Amino acid sequence: MGWLRLNISCDPAQPGQEIATAWLSDAGFSMFEETEEGLQAYGKEDELDEPLLEVIRQDLEPMGLRTWRASLVEEENWNAKWEEDYPEVIIGDDIRVRAPFHPEQSAVVFDHVLTVQPRMAFGTGHHGTTYGLLAEMVKMTWKGATVLDMGCGSGVLGIYAAKRHAAATLFIDIDPWSVRNTQENLALNGLGESEALEVREGGAGELKGTDAARFDVVIANINRNILLEDMAAYGRALKPKGTLMLSGFMEPDVPALCAAAKSEGLALVAKRQEDEWRILTLQR
Repeated sequence: MGWLRLNISCDPAQPGQEIATAWLSDAGFSMFEETEEGLQAYGKEDELDEPLLEVIRQDLEPMGLRTWRASLVEEENWNAKWEEDYPEVIIGDDIRVRAPFHPEQSAVVFDHVLTVQPRMAFGTGHHGTTYGLLAEMVKMTWKGATVLDMGCGSGVLGIYAAKRHAAATLFIDIDPWSVRNTQENLALNGLGESEALEVREGGAGELKGTDAARFDVVIANINRNILLEDMAAYGRALKPKGTLMLSGFMEPDVPALCAAAKSEGLALVAKRQEDEWRILTLQR
């Protein structure tokens, strides 16, 4: 059996294509790539849940589904070709995000090397939201900080904070697949779950009473609607002088998010642009 390649595009692109990534992983797809034309998903034919695929296609239609095109890819050397074309993520000489199949050593010496198993189209560092957050995180002090990584995806943001000697990091994601990917990536980076590195499945409702005013930094890379819905939860989780970092939205969403953050006593201190995406840093 060969590989099935599924080309998907939505208008607007998000959140439909991001949601498609999570749903298609449940249907058996294992590799994803964002292109100018949309999302490409790859899965072995004999591992795919075809009835679920039809349900996903129907569920994506209200999210602006424009393209749903399937084609077969020859199995021979496909995975090796995909790995060959899969780039590392480089942020100056500060961060190198490599996959397990990339060489451990590189010609450039980086301050921090992260290993992330690329099971997601979002969250590995290639996507503008994740890249932008990492680039902003480079500028910050993390030693001794307590960190909440909401919508953690691959866990790359919280893992970077841990590598920078954060005292404790809590990873939360509503997608069981993302939870498993975060756990896998913690292990790949020699961290593993512990009292200081906790992974929870769910949304902001997973924050407990003991999490109130616990975090120096809350990072939320999700989407506009969820960010607005959960802003009060982020505010409760932050320490009195805490920092909130947001991404997963575009310029028209910035005023509403800043207004919601202001109601939690947070003011905008930095705004970054990566392609069409925006990254906000707010402080009390």
